[in-house]
Amino acid sequence: SDSSASVSPDELLGILRRYPESVRQAAVPLFKKLGIDAAAQEARLVELAPLMEGGNPVAGRAVFFGQKAACGSCHAVGDLGGRIGPHLTTIGASRTAKDLLEAIVFPSASFVNGYRTTLVVTVEGKVIQGVISSETTDTITLKTQDLQEIRISREDIDEQRESSTSIMPAGLDRQLTPTELRDLLAYLQSRK
Repeated sequence: SDSSASVSPDELLGILRRYPESVRQAAVPLFKKLGIDAAAQEARLVELAPLMEGGNPVAGRAVFFGQKAACGSCHAVGDLGGRIGPHLTTIGASRTAKDLLEAIVFPSASFVNGYRTTLVVTVEGKVIQGVISSETTDTITLKTQDLQEIRISREDIDEQRESSTSIMPAGLDRQLTPTELRDLLAYLQSRK
């Protein structure tokens, strides 16, 4: 399904590493689907390039804070929105329309400093992925994609590493209509 594009390869690896080889082999086509294909990504950006112009910023604001895109759940603009992802109040002043399109379509293509995703595998085999919100000598707290804050004792961590996959779900360009995506881009470009 299209939603499988939002599955993290790192998370899938963590889950499958405890399964028999036959199960891991059955997942090979999914891993290929989740792989990064630079030529295909560039082709998709070229295909969507006409949407970088002509949008309605007011309608785009509704898309940003609406439930379908749910950008405002993790990103703040002014005093509104979440604090998991980067603050976007002046994003239009520092990013081009193409940069914004790429960030929406391929959120794992680049990361803003301080917002890189961390992957934790517990000694029980549970995989948790999120942005570090706080750390102590004894615990790490991650903000997850579903807006939870999960505190993990360092004693319970089997593996911890930076992930190459953003917690921002991929495939937003396929969930939104072309008009909604055009308007969302116009809204972000207007934030200067």
